[in-house]
Amino acid sequence: MAKYLEITTGAGKELVPVGDGLYVERTSATAMRIYSVNAWGHHFGLVTVGSTFAMVTAMNEALTAAAQTSWQNAVVPVVLPAGETVTSIAVTVFS
Repeated sequence: MAKYLEITTGAGKELVPVGDGLYVERTSATAMRIYSVNAWGHHFGLVTVGSTFAMVTAMNEALTAAAQTSWQNAVVPVVLPAGETVTSIAVTVFS
């Protein structure tokens, strides 16, 4: 069964498929990227407010929880650090 990270954004709760694994990169306080090991042709671009490495840690903790839960628990919420938010998520294709 597929697993998903649930990230609360300005648009509501959005799901990012875990697949065979994800790599989270913080590029600045206002931007993060999530790469899927299943699809290196694109990434999920996150617009963030005040993100620190604590947000990367929170996403990695949610990934660990997803790997450890049963197939019946397909969605694992990411608990964002206090004062850090995700405004939006967009799929970006590499050119």
